[in-house]
Amino acid sequence: MEKSSEQYLEEIQQIYQMFPNAKFCIAIKLDDLDDIISERNNIVVKQDYNCYCYKNFRKKTDYFYIKGQKLTNKFIISKLIEQGLELDCNHCFIEGFYKIKNSDCQFEIMIGS
Repeated sequence: MEKSSEQYLEEIQQIYQMFPNAKFCIAIKLDDLDDIISERNNIVVKQDYNCYCYKNFRKKTDYFYIKGQKLTNKFIISKLIEQGLELDCNHCFIEGFYKIKNSDCQFEIMIGS
């Protein structure tokens, strides 16, 4: 069933209340925040700066080390906030995380604008 605009806005408000110190927007559905991203107890989340926003300004890749018992979207986002993740270009929405090919512990942030 499709959500009404009021339900959608309420969901966004709940997400902002969960992560008041985030320096990025979260574009993951409220129902998906508890999805487990990895069965491992520790992972590395990679932040690349290879979008057009950095075309004239090279920035080195950042790595965030996440350790915990239940690595859900919500837990990973909380740890990224604690470690100072900022999305300071046109791509300020975290849409999720995907596992990097040929690695069982390294993930990249799916970002959007």
